[in-house]
Amino acid sequence: MASDSRVRNSFARIGTTPDEALADWFVEDPLTIAVPDHTRPLNPIAALEAVRVRSAHEPRIVVGLGLHRKMSQKELGGLRKWNIRQHDPDWVAHTDNVDGIVGAVAPEFVESLGLSIGVAELHQYAGLSGGHKGISVGCGGRETIAGLHHTDRILKEGVCVGQIQGNPFRGLIDALGRAANSKWALVWAPALKLWFFGGPELVLQAISERINPWVWLDHPCSRIGLIVPSAKAKSLYQASRAATYLSSSPYPVVSEGGTICLEASCEEGLGSEQGFVQALRDKESWMALLKGKPPKGAGAQRAVMLALLYERYNLVLYGVSSPQIFTELGIEAYRETLPQGIYRVNDPFNQIPQWRGA
Repeated sequence: MASDSRVRNSFARIGTTPDEALADWFVEDPLTIAVPDHTRPLNPIAALEAVRVRSAHEPRIVVGLGLHRKMSQKELGGLRKWNIRQHDPDWVAHTDNVDGIVGAVAPEFVESLGLSIGVAELHQYAGLSGGHKGISVGCGGRETIAGLHHTDRILKEGVCVGQIQGNPFRGLIDALGRAANSKWALVWAPALKLWFFGGPELVLQAISERINPWVWLDHPCSRIGLIVPSAKAKSLYQASRAATYLSSSPYPVVSEGGTICLEASCEEGLGSEQGFVQALRDKESWMALLKGKPPKGAGAQRAVMLALLYERYNLVLYGVSSPQIFTELGIEAYRETLPQGIYRVNDPFNQIPQWRGA
């Protein structure tokens, strides 16, 4: 069944490989593909190859950086053999505005149909990553991303890690994606070890119905250790997601006043997201970040989530390359790895421990 690119986007297929999930899908119209950057645990080469042979035209490829730094030549790896472009959030074309957010996306998507290759992991605000997000955020304009991540929006009722139904943040991502010609998503679900392909919203719905993001424990913990995978361990901006996913989850297993321990090298220090870095360096206290005007700039919302964590818990970093970077900002940090005797979570971006008695 060859799929006409104008109408065949209302399905979701599943396979153990990209080829299996794509099956006999074919696109006749010009296509642009968004691929994730190095902060996602996915090598997109096989998925790209599978899509390219099913396209009547040579697709354009954009690395969806969002507001993250550009990838190095080493990080690009096998992607270098193609004529790819790393996204520039200041070089965009305008689409439709959504709920007061200025819609803008990489110009390639305005000129063709869009397909995103991505990973479905837990996400702080969107519930799950993947779907429309690879295009509407990964390839979105600076003003679009800033408006979407305003403090009022990320703290709105219904915004929750692991939840896509009734999640207003996910609703905005989907609306921005539809406005940006995001037609298909080819998504790897590591928790299921399966590929999903089809309309972006249907794909995420299919994944959401199959995953179990919670590990239920019968007793709370005074300390818990989260082992951050290498793709997220390079900076505090990325690694801290594991801690705040737990702290803002429905029933955190950590006792009030307890300690969340992260094991992550953080060799890039705080990260390259200047809004986040500036918010941490300028803060008078963690509580000050939650009062008055919200911090602005790339990644500033992550500083707000850390401040919310510190309202109820402590945070300690282990295995970091340069502890002084963090201790100077009031964050406890050690070169030593996570001590023995602490309950450990080895996959904090796919399963989060919850307290059954909460």
